[in-house]
Amino acid sequence: MSDTDCQLYQDALLVGRFHGGEWLVDAIGPAKDIATSYGWNLKEIPSCEGTLLPPFYDTHFHWVQDDVRQMPKASLLEWLERYTFPEEARFEDPAYAENKAKAFWSRILGTGTAGGLCYSSIHDTALDAAMKYAPPCFRIGGAMMTMNCPDFLRQRKREAIAAARYGVETYGDRYCVSPRFAPTTHPEVMKETAKLANKNGLFQQTHLDETRAEIEWVLGIYSDIAGFEDVETYTEIYERCGVLGPRTVMGHAIHLEETELELLARSDTAIASCPSSNAPVDDDGLGSGLFNFEQVEERGIRWALASDIGGGPYLSMFDVMSSFVSQNRDEGVFAATYCKALYRSTLAGAQILGHADHKGNFATGKSFDFIECIAPPSDAKCGTAEELLLATIGQAQNRSEFDNFVLRTIIDGQSVFEKEPLIS
Repeated sequence: MSDTDCQLYQDALLVGRFHGGEWLVDAIGPAKDIATSYGWNLKEIPSCEGTLLPPFYDTHFHWVQDDVRQMPKASLLEWLERYTFPEEARFEDPAYAENKAKAFWSRILGTGTAGGLCYSSIHDTALDAAMKYAPPCFRIGGAMMTMNCPDFLRQRKREAIAAARYGVETYGDRYCVSPRFAPTTHPEVMKETAKLANKNGLFQQTHLDETRAEIEWVLGIYSDIAGFEDVETYTEIYERCGVLGPRTVMGHAIHLEETELELLARSDTAIASCPSSNAPVDDDGLGSGLFNFEQVEERGIRWALASDIGGGPYLSMFDVMSSFVSQNRDEGVFAATYCKALYRSTLAGAQILGHADHKGNFATGKSFDFIECIAPPSDAKCGTAEELLLATIGQAQNRSEFDNFVLRTIIDGQSVFEKEPLIS
């Protein structure tokens, strides 16, 4: 699987084998050939009703924003102040966090997402609840906020650093150091926690260049901070704080200057693009703009797709893929294919997250993971992978239906979600 190549088997067998204590892909290929090689009678093998795909990897989302996905989004900063921050404050309550976590992680597995990078709130209660219910391939971090934010979410510098240390000591490499973004996280905190991340081989995540107003706000703040008075770009702030690097993922990165592209490329920092979140306001997005994946790829910068829940209105990566293709097509960017969208939602995300040696596609020897989704109508033209994906996504009459496209999710050979059949 790649940006330009996605192999399709119209009638196939995907074979799992339990080996060394885990379920692995033993073979995949045309059903008749595979059955013959194993000495099986093909007629005796039960068939799936749907289409099998690799599970998704969502490289940027906020699980504590699930309840504000559908709130009005006239602008990023207003949406944060009016809806998002008050909702995140509720996760200080252990019972609230526990109930929300149990429901959320069940739902995200039901959309076929098996791993990703996730922000929690500032509270240890929320982090603990998320870690309790999230599968191991999700890396989660508590957002750090020490300035320019409501008092009810503001941490002292030492509190933010202590919270990061708690995450590392309690959850090891499942923890992701997560300064919310430069305007709300003091550079002293970012520097100290970046050292913590690098010492322990952890991932870091934050936000970058999502809107023009945000960039202007950030640069205005840092012009008054000692040691940063001369910064010219948003990315340069993170560079000076030691945040950039091969285990760092920047959310959005829409309005990048040439020097920022050079910094990201040189540091091998990755990007999580969030098309459904940054879509026009009329499409339930924040109206942030369109990510220029072509200029990023020209410089060899790694990137993958993400939902950015709750800026993104729907959990399903099918919705994210659809949004990616449609927005780019509207701008005449026809390199944005459904095959590319699938790759950037599966294997590319697994690669960025360090899971690609054993996750992300159906290569022999990798984990026996798959999702079964609703197959297109029998009369749909599906001779190629692109046509199949187009027909699959085209089944949705409205975007909310994408969250119900998955019939079952299998991770490491075990069912973690199975859709209940409709009762007639």
